[in-house]
Amino acid sequence: MDPAGAGHSKVAELLAARLHPSVHLRTDDFLRVIRDTPTPLDAQRRTTTALAAAAQAAFAYATGGYQVVLESPAAPPTLDTFRRESRTTGAALHYVVLSPSSDDPGATAEPTPEATADSILTSLPHRTHLLGW
Repeated sequence: MDPAGAGHSKVAELLAARLHPSVHLRTDDFLRVIRDTPTPLDAQRRTTTALAAAAQAAFAYATGGYQVVLESPAAPPTLDTFRRESRTTGAALHYVVLSPSSDDPGATAEPTPEATADSILTSLPHRTHLLGW
């Protein structure tokens, strides 16, 4: 998960490519497939439904033995939805929050997506299912 510009798409792609077998899901895809014209009152229902569908799909793949990389730009509601599904299925949930580079001129250079993916993979136990990017 990250705010715009932190590189979650590229890091998620790299992680999914390096994990076997793996699945790369995007919560935005679950929102895009809903065919309606939401009113302001429907927006919350639409988001809640799409996140629930993404969580169920992610945990279905995870319990089927796949490494799941789920890419999501929204943190608080996504985490609650995925925590509930984790408790329901018994599958572990691990998440990473990426943040964009600092505007501080004294800060060190921002790591590349490749270096970020490498760092994430080396810090996780073997056969960890990755959810919530």
